[in-house]
Amino acid sequence: MMKKAVRLSTITLAFVLFLYSQAYSTTATIDKSRDKMKEEIWALEEAYFANLYKADYAAVLAMVHSQFLGWPSTAPQPIDKQGSARFMKQLISKPTACTFKIERGGIRVLGEVALTQYTLYVNCSDPTGVTKTQSSRITHTWMKEGDRWKLLGGMSYDQ
Repeated sequence: MMKKAVRLSTITLAFVLFLYSQAYSTTATIDKSRDKMKEEIWALEEAYFANLYKADYAAVLAMVHSQFLGWPSTAPQPIDKQGSARFMKQLISKPTACTFKIERGGIRVLGEVALTQYTLYVNCSDPTGVTKTQSSRITHTWMKEGDRWKLLGGMSYDQ
C-alpha cells in the first residue's frame, strides 16, 4: 500500500512538473516572438528615415497605411498620406548626406498594433561644412496589414 502511494505521488509530481515546464516553454516562446516583432518594428523605423533622407519617397510611402494621420511638428495641422507625400518632398527635396540616430524610448505591441516612442537625432552639414544637430521626439503607431506592418499615425515635437 505504501509503495502504491509513493508511486502515485511520484507520478503526480512528475505530471505537475511536466505541465509547469510546458507552460514556461510556451511563455518563453511567446516572449521570443514578441522580442522579434519589436526588433522588426524598430528596423522599420530605421528604414523609414534612411529612405526619407535618400529622398526615396516611394519606399517611405510603401510603409505608410492608406488611412495614415500624422502631425509633424512643423505642420500647422494633421496630414493624411497624400499630405505626408507633399510634406516629405518639401522637407527633403533631394537625397542628403544627413545622418540620423534613433534613441529608443519605448515600444508596446498589442496584437496587431504597435506604438513606438523615441528621440531622433539628425546631423546635417551646411555648405560651409558646419554640422548642425536637430532632435525630435517622435511617436509612431504601426498597424499590421496582412503580413506587413504599416505606419498608421505619428506625431513629432522638435526639441
